[in-house]
Amino acid sequence: MDPDWNDFKIVLALSRAGSVAGAARLLSVDNSTVSRRLTALEEAMGGRLVLRGGREFGWTQEGRAALAAAEAVEARVADATRTIRAAKQDMVGAVRVSCPPGLTPFLARLLPAMRERHPTLAVELIGDGRTVDLAKGEADVALRMFRPTETDMVARRALELGWAAYASKAYVAGNGLPASADELPHHRLVLYVDAMHRVPGPQWIEAHRGPESLFIRVDNTDTASYVIATGGGIGVIPCFLGDGHPELVRVFPEPVIFSTGWLVYHEAARDTARVRAMVDAFAEFFDSEANVFSGKQA
Repeated sequence: MDPDWNDFKIVLALSRAGSVAGAARLLSVDNSTVSRRLTALEEAMGGRLVLRGGREFGWTQEGRAALAAAEAVEARVADATRTIRAAKQDMVGAVRVSCPPGLTPFLARLLPAMRERHPTLAVELIGDGRTVDLAKGEADVALRMFRPTETDMVARRALELGWAAYASKAYVAGNGLPASADELPHHRLVLYVDAMHRVPGPQWIEAHRGPESLFIRVDNTDTASYVIATGGGIGVIPCFLGDGHPELVRVFPEPVIFSTGWLVYHEAARDTARVRAMVDAFAEFFDSEANVFSGKQA
């Protein structure tokens, strides 16, 4: 049987109080509890720790070793507690943010303001198309275009993202524009791989593919933007990507669908100052750029 770490508190209390009665007072328990837990620790460790003699006691060699171990554990726990509390309260260190690759250049606009506001805080932007594992520490904060289902994740609504259908000017010159979404199956389309179909934009264009449609599939919005701009067909991409591209035009005036972006972090980081500051800064940024991301005012 392994010793119970809580019983090492008995050893510390005996050392500091000098008696069983004194140790009981320090721990707010009765004398019999101290004696019982000391006996349990001795049995678990396989050796006598103290030499009892009435109210007095002395340490055996094994007891001094146990006391040294208890003092070392206490010191390490105190150091860890100070470090964790400092990390919760201080704006020092790095905060890693995972986001869809297409958003990285836009979110980078935040960095100068963050450096000015929190000069001791380093921000790492990770443009990653996959869903990082926040529970394993792959990032501190993630911007996701779907709401997490894990119970230990905190999700804060960040933005409304508009998706619009786009084509290149060259494609329009050669093929014209569909009058409505019903005509899309008669055009070349830029579609997405299956892994993207849980996102509203890729879902929408997939639903408008006909059985004989000509199409190409891509695995991210950046590649979709490039393929559309080079005349590959009509595709759906976020408005913030398409509206600023000189070669692209909207196929329909308004966004065809919207999705919600969520700032996600682990429950354990809820009270961590640097994570909280990063989440607040992103939320402010998305509020200030709401029209750009929604695409409602192209």
